[in-house]
Amino acid sequence: MHTLLLILHSWLRWAVVITAIWTIARSMKGTFSNTPYTAGDNRSNLFFMISCDLQMLIGLGLYFFGPMGLKAIQSAGMSAVMQQSSTRFFTIEHETMMILALIIVHIGRSVVKKAPSDIKKHKKSLAYFGIAFILILLAIPWPFRTALGFHPWFRF
Repeated sequence: MHTLLLILHSWLRWAVVITAIWTIARSMKGTFSNTPYTAGDNRSNLFFMISCDLQMLIGLGLYFFGPMGLKAIQSAGMSAVMQQSSTRFFTIEHETMMILALIIVHIGRSVVKKAPSDIKKHKKSLAYFGIAFILILLAIPWPFRTALGFHPWFRF
C-alpha cells in the first residue's frame, strides 16, 4: 500500500506543478494585458486547488502510514528526527510547507472569487497562487537535492 501511495504522490506532483503554471500564466496574462477574468481562469485555479487537495490526502496517508512520517518520530524520537536533515525534512518541513501552501491556495481561491474587478482577480490570483507555488517548489524533494537522498523525477 505504501508503495502505491508513494507512486501516486510522485506522479500527482506533476499535476500540481502543471496546474500551478497554468494558473499563474493565466493570471500574469490577465494582469499585464488587462484581459477579462474568464471561466478558463476560474477553471485553472479550481484544478490547481483540486490537485493540491488530492496530493495532500495522499501525502497524509504516507505521513500516517509510511516509514518517513509519524512512524519515524515514534521510533526514533523527536530529538533524533530533528538532528538528521533528511528525516526532519520528511517528518516536519515538507508537511509544514505543503499545508501552508494548501491554506494559501484555498484562501486565494476565496479571495479571487470575491474580488470586485477582473484586474483585481488576476492580481490576487497571481499573488496567492504564486506564493503557494513557490512554497510547493521549495517543499518538493527534487532529485538534485542530494541531502535528502535520491528521489526520482518519475517513480515506477
